[in-house]
Formats: sequence, structure tokens, C-alpha cells
Amino acid sequence: MEHHDIDAVVKVVRSAIPQVEVVQLQVSHPGADDDGLWWFRLPAVARDIQIESSTYNCPFFMEHSDMKSSSEAVIAHTVEQAATFVVSYLRSISDADCDHFSQKELP
Repeated sequence: MEHHDIDAVVKVVRSAIPQVEVVQLQVSHPGADDDGLWWFRLPAVARDIQIESSTYNCPFFMEHSDMKSSSEAVIAHTVEQAATFVVSYLRSISDADCDHFSQKELP
């Protein structure tokens, strides 16, 4: 089985937040349609974060429910950046004190 960056992101996020739900876009024509979109959610929480990459590898285009538009999206250039962003956002929405992310590029 071929390894992709998204597999590593999912593994890191699941190790940090075991209850995370990860859902990949289901397409009508697998292999022909782009299914490079994943949602990371917490049970019983309406908000989520999504990662997009048609290659399943970095860079990832990332958006979450608290962003007002796609212009606020973040680009993660490494697995570590993507996983850190997902974990930080999911932890923030699971707490009463919600931090908002707005930076364009991660360090």
C-alpha cells in the first residue's frame, strides 16, 4: 500500500485525539473524480476542519468552520504543520475558550 502524507497526518491527529472522526469525500467516480478532501470532527461538535490535497500529499489547503471565507485558508507545507493545526483547532473547539486561527502560512 502506498503511503501518503495524509496518512501520517491522520495517524498523528488520532494519537493526540483518539475520539477524532476522519471522513474522506466519497465521489461518484473513484479514480476519475478528485477525492482528496478530508474532514476532521469531534463527536457531538458541529464545527469541523477540512484538509484538501488532490495528491494526498503536502501542501495541504486547510479550512475550518470558524473561517468566514476560503480566503482565510491556511496552507500547511509539512505533515507536522497540518497535524498541529488540526489538533490545535479541534482542542480549541472542545474547550469553552475558542481560539481563532487566521494566519495564512504556518511557520
